[in-house]
Amino acid sequence: MNVRLVLEYDGTLFAGWQAQAGRRTVEGEIRAALRALTGIDHVVHGAGRTDAGAHALGQVASFRYQGRLAPDRLRTGLNALLPEDIAVVGADVAPDDFHARYSARWRRYRYRWLDRPDRPALHRNQCWHVRRTLDLDAMRAAVPSLVGAHDWTTFCSASEPPASRVREMRIATVERNCRFVELELVGEGFLRGQVRGIAGALTEVGGGRQPPGWVADILTARDRARTPKTAPARGLTLVEVLYEDPSPPP
Repeated sequence: MNVRLVLEYDGTLFAGWQAQAGRRTVEGEIRAALRALTGIDHVVHGAGRTDAGAHALGQVASFRYQGRLAPDRLRTGLNALLPEDIAVVGADVAPDDFHARYSARWRRYRYRWLDRPDRPALHRNQCWHVRRTLDLDAMRAAVPSLVGAHDWTTFCSASEPPASRVREMRIATVERNCRFVELELVGEGFLRGQVRGIAGALTEVGGGRQPPGWVADILTARDRARTPKTAPARGLTLVEVLYEDPSPPP
């Protein structure tokens, strides 16, 4: 059967999702737990290759399984074997043609800042601490320029192939949520470094160092030389993977 898993993890101590020799990764831990549980080394496909230090609330993975355990038993068994910074929060049988990555329509990411003078203790690995209060209105004025299909050269890693840098952004919002400022982005696919590059630019705007229109200017320039400081990965979370069109923001 084609098994679909929904995962959450704290990415602080991981070198990202993708398996890498000699490094601790989320994919590596999932495959090791599956091997211990079933005796078989499975190929596991993840919906998104999150960065080192980035987190997930709704990462999706899929793999082909020929054993006798039902999905709920697989979930229980995996959670007993996985380290405490990964949890399987959903498991079911997916359609035969389902693929965690290639079937995905959209991905929802959140970037979170804590803007106060005092450093955080409880959330130190889940936000970017900035000591100056961010200008929420300025950041809100900047994000509409991100919506639509764009060439994201300015914001993505230089390692991304130039031919694949055009992607559509469906939703871009900035809101204050209790003590945090949160950027939410829903796009058809995200390039390496893209969300963190956008967050870095919005930090310049929110900190008063650039006007809101500067974000649109550097986006349309498609120039890596104008790339702002990349935001740290600890503030980034893959919230969910969408396999149908998202609802518009209120």
